[in-house]
Amino acid sequence: MGVSRLELVELIEGEGAKLSLRGRGLWERLQLRIEAEAPEEATPETLSPPDPEEVEIAGLMATLPLQEQGILERLMGLLAGLRSSDYAEAHGQPSESSRDQAVMFAAGLKDGQEGRQIDLDMTPQQAAARLREPG
Repeated sequence: MGVSRLELVELIEGEGAKLSLRGRGLWERLQLRIEAEAPEEATPETLSPPDPEEVEIAGLMATLPLQEQGILERLMGLLAGLRSSDYAEAHGQPSESSRDQAVMFAAGLKDGQEGRQIDLDMTPQQAAARLREPG
């Protein structure tokens, strides 16, 4: 069994709660940027060069502690998976694999950021449990 939409939203909220006030402000800006992009357009061929706001956001992100930078990276991956899942569902396509991949990707990021061995055989449920762990 894969990750449900509700579970993915809860994981996003849980990761967001780990951010400082400054990190949360930056996350809100990132969310607005991600929400403005069409999920079907997010391919290397269709991505435009960074605009001034993206450059500013990247600069602000670099001033955060590494742990918070990692949380923001995980959040971006989780939100992208949620949006991709919602898009697939709205078009009558299977959506669970987008959520599962996003959660496994985020858990792998967390492991790598914490210097742990990345478990390539992790199930979506194990990945979700890993993201719920403190840190």
